[in-house]
Amino acid sequence: MSKKSIIIFLISIIALVAALYHVYLVFHPYTPFYRYKISILDLTQVIRATAVFFILFVGYLNDFIKESGVVRYGRLRKTISYVAEALIIWFTLILIQSIITRRSEDPWQTPVILIIAMLILSTAPLLPQRFNKIAVYSNIIIALLNILPWIYLVVYYEDLIYRGTNPLNIDLAMGWIITLSLLTYVLRHIGPEMPLLVMLFIFYDVYGYMFPGLWRHPGFSPDFLIGKIYIETEAALWGVITNVAVKYIVYFFLLAGLFSTLGFGEFMAKTFLSLLGNKPVNVGRVAVGMGIGMGMISGSGAADTAFISATLKDLFRKAGYDDLTAAGLCANAGTLAIITPPILGSVAFIMVELLHIPYIWVIIMATPLAVLYALSILFYNEFLMRRIRASISLDILREKYYKFHVFLPAIFILIMVLLGYSIQLSVALAMIFTIVLATLDKDMRRNLRKIHEGFIRGYLDFTSIGASIVAANVIMSMVVVSGLHLKFSLTVLNLVQHNLALAIMFATAFSILLGMGVPPIATFVLSSVLVAPVIEQLAIGTGIPETAARLATYMFLFYMAMLADVTPPVALSAYAAGGIFGTNPITTGVKAALVALPKYIYAPAMVYSYLGTGLIILPVILTSSLSDALIIIISRYIEVLLGIFFISSAVGGYLFRRYNIVERIVLTFAGIALIIPGVYSDIIGLLIGSPVVANYFKMRKDVNKNKI
Repeated sequence: MSKKSIIIFLISIIALVAALYHVYLVFHPYTPFYRYKISILDLTQVIRATAVFFILFVGYLNDFIKESGVVRYGRLRKTISYVAEALIIWFTLILIQSIITRRSEDPWQTPVILIIAMLILSTAPLLPQRFNKIAVYSNIIIALLNILPWIYLVVYYEDLIYRGTNPLNIDLAMGWIITLSLLTYVLRHIGPEMPLLVMLFIFYDVYGYMFPGLWRHPGFSPDFLIGKIYIETEAALWGVITNVAVKYIVYFFLLAGLFSTLGFGEFMAKTFLSLLGNKPVNVGRVAVGMGIGMGMISGSGAADTAFISATLKDLFRKAGYDDLTAAGLCANAGTLAIITPPILGSVAFIMVELLHIPYIWVIIMATPLAVLYALSILFYNEFLMRRIRASISLDILREKYYKFHVFLPAIFILIMVLLGYSIQLSVALAMIFTIVLATLDKDMRRNLRKIHEGFIRGYLDFTSIGASIVAANVIMSMVVVSGLHLKFSLTVLNLVQHNLALAIMFATAFSILLGMGVPPIATFVLSSVLVAPVIEQLAIGTGIPETAARLATYMFLFYMAMLADVTPPVALSAYAAGGIFGTNPITTGVKAALVALPKYIYAPAMVYSYLGTGLIILPVILTSSLSDALIIIISRYIEVLLGIFFISSAVGGYLFRRYNIVERIVLTFAGIALIIPGVYSDIIGLLIGSPVVANYFKMRKDVNKNKI
């Protein structure tokens, strides 16, 4: 066995241990070990710290095996990386200065040496390409260095709590080592935007006294901020958002790993293909079906996009789709995972933690949005293929497969949640159920020997998302420390002049702009902290009941954060699709944004008025009589579906024949008017849109008569 094979084996063992650690946590309260109160199994702070340690330790070791070293971003993102690194170096220097000032010891003490070593290693991803080998080997050292702050916290967690406001030098060193490690990993795997945001908020906390007027605050010392990041019980690294990764997300990745390894995803695709037949338009339909099917298990937009793209790439080409359009369709279909129940993306669980609401509430509100998103993609696909007029027949499958039991694990989770069981227990039992189903299926039974590979694969896929969730917790903590969220809310209120419509437009633009640089979780965290209070307050001021306003506001921001996965230039789902189809990631992101264009319109409309909240059902159910709620919900859906139909046909440029440019513009405005809640806007939308569509129906009827 070669040296590399031995290292791969060891890393696989460590990743498997990390996965099984999380699985064991679910059943730990029912085991004899529970009575011993072991810190890494029973104490919230230490459990979260252990989870973060595993994310970084396994992640860096995996980077070493993959020989991942320097980042290969374009010029703009490389520049952002350099700016983020410059701020990291700056803060590190003032932290070292603080350490030296606080003690009269020799400046070359252990804490300073450790910090400098970690700082040097953190620059490795930004080295020129020719230094890739150095950067690769730095992964091993960073992984080993991460052992220190974890062991330190496990051993001294009680002492750390008591000296949170007056930390020792070694406390500061341990805190900044793991923070640097986290930022470096996120920079390499997610992008430089999140590390830059972390550092900008840290610097605002340090130098707040330099800002004018409302934005001014006394400023905080580096020692104080490290205490907030590493030492406190609910410190930024171990806070409520990190708990989302530990308590929810990791289990879905493990289940998705099993799902893929045992062959459930493959047979799900074959089942859809068998059902729909050989028409070219069915390839796009299958992509949406797979997005929903895999989304019921995965919750990761980029991962599902990669699977759908790889599975259907050849079929898309045979059906007459160009690669760019196919990639855009797959990116949107994969992104459905973030909002498809019962397993939603990480944002949904942050909502649960922030609002203290039952998870089933989020499922109820997300379901109609998932349906509308799926319909928007399907409408685009239908009108596109009508315009292409592809009539070829595809040889899709030599053998038909109808394995409907591949959907049972998702249904099992939903039933467990409805019965009141925890998400952790529901998903852990779903893993066992999935294995049982594979055992009973002769085509999947041969994959049972790969169960361990499913856990390993699932955990390795989780590391980058897990790291981004922890980084989002640091961002939120740094915002709250300085009271920036309150100042920002006051500024926005003045900017929009207490006008709800303007506030919604601002929040939409804010979310989209954030989504251009950071993934959905960071987009949601920042928008929920900075913008949500304004929207909620103004919505209540217009007469929307408080509960309805609160739920609609956060679901609106959740949905807009989801679109970060298909909004360039970051657009993780677009990158995944572009990588498989061989298209430019930025161009793919632009195409993905244009596919299912109504997706950017109906979510902002749902918080515009009480009628608008009917789109997500629960707000009106909770605050109206059942009869009134049903009237609002049904009428709202008719309006929005008509609006989506109008806009999709305008974007596709075709109904029964090609639209001209004027007709496309008219239909677009008609669709927008219908989606905006209100009697007058509905009348306007119908008056200007219906004649265009009716004319095409008449033309089709005349053509059919002539044929007869």
